Amino acid sequence: MSRTWGDGRTFVLGTEGYLELRKYTDVARESGGDHVYLVDGRGEQHIPVSGRVGYPFFGQLILDCLEGTERAMSQDHAFRAAGLCLQAEAAAVRIEG
Repeated sequence: MSRTWGDGRTFVLGTEGYLELRKYTDVARESGGDHVYLVDGRGEQHIPVSGRVGYPFFGQLILDCLEGTERAMSQDHAFRAAGLCLQAEAAAVRIEG
């Protein structure tokens, strides 16, 4: 049985390596979360980031919504990102397996 309700993980793949973020748990190893793994041509690195990073973006985003400000990001940035999402969705091809 897992120590947590789920395992929030993100992978960023590049041409010369990858980055893995583990938010809640390091399965079968450490009990805490907030781990970053970096693998590239220089080797493998484990970077524990608990207590070293925060979530200022989400608080700023909430204030932006409530106050009509642009702390987290500009409206132009948000609209451009949403437009790219719509373009990607329109260009997507469904592959039946």
